[in-house]
Amino acid sequence: MTMEELPLGAIRVRSWSRGCALCWKGAKLVLFVTGKCPLYDRCPYCTISNWRRGKDLVVVNELTVHEDEEILKEAELISALGAGITGGEPSLVPEKVAHYTRLLKERFGNQFHIHMYTNAIGINERSLDMLADAGLDEIRFHTWDKRLWSRITLASDMGFVVGAEMPAIPGQGWIKALEELASFLDRIGASFMNLNELEFTPSNRQKLLSMDFVPREDSDVAVYGSREAAIEVLEFIERETSISGYFCPAAQKEYQVRMRWARRACNVARSYEMPTDEGTLIFGEIKGPPEVLKDLVARYGGYLEGGRLLIDVYKFHEIANQLRSMGLEARLLEVMPTDDRRILQVYPLDYVIREDRRHERD
Repeated sequence: MTMEELPLGAIRVRSWSRGCALCWKGAKLVLFVTGKCPLYDRCPYCTISNWRRGKDLVVVNELTVHEDEEILKEAELISALGAGITGGEPSLVPEKVAHYTRLLKERFGNQFHIHMYTNAIGINERSLDMLADAGLDEIRFHTWDKRLWSRITLASDMGFVVGAEMPAIPGQGWIKALEELASFLDRIGASFMNLNELEFTPSNRQKLLSMDFVPREDSDVAVYGSREAAIEVLEFIERETSISGYFCPAAQKEYQVRMRWARRACNVARSYEMPTDEGTLIFGEIKGPPEVLKDLVARYGGYLEGGRLLIDVYKFHEIANQLRSMGLEARLLEVMPTDDRRILQVYPLDYVIREDRRHERD
């Protein structure tokens, strides 16, 4: 038996690409190199957000890029071991893909694994030569058009690790098309087929609903029937081919972000910030008269910034009752481990005190 159940509902047949293994660890930098793609109207399931669609911009993880050093910095902050180059359609800008591939390889070494997603529209011998010279490791093709499949063969013949990355769309017509692509990949000596759970996003929701797709009962984003379609294709891959197959559930996307956050949080945490298991940072915030805050710093430590005292979460719990008796405004803040420290959750002082008392009783 070679079909293996993984966490979050993922399934693997035989093996998976190195890029996927790194992704599960949160060790893959996501590098969006262009929002331009001529096929948006032909792909109603496309998940690209509207603010990126059709735009000439570069985004690394969740950060808009203005200069190369920002990409290198973000790779260091998440302790990245590789990068996935995406879009839009990256093959339309092979010079840019080659530049960023070379940039990352030169800083982090040839073992830094880089793969690219493409619908094949800009793939030819010239662009592949350019990407090979830069050191691109793997190409994941997304195309239903058989007229473009010869470009997958070309990439394989030129020494790239190649495979397909496709949405698992419910319906026998879609399933048969995926099985046919899997057979083709097997014939040319490709390595894998990745199947992504079809999901609703703000940019594609109306189109998918108009096509009679509905969410699963247990998910706001996963499309009903997509997982079952993927399983049918994976069973075909296991039975009829020698390539690897992998089903990536919608829940893994959120997990991937959390894992990247966890790596980043450990690298960016300030002295008063505590990384959590969810990849966030948590700390105490106290506001009050400057002389009172200065006295608290002298006694308990912390950092004064913008008229507030930022303090370690354990110290905050220790002095919570004292803070309330002093009439100070205080709370715990849980934030993203990003430069702007966007607030995700606020825990008021009274809530913290109540929880502390409940834990003491338990």
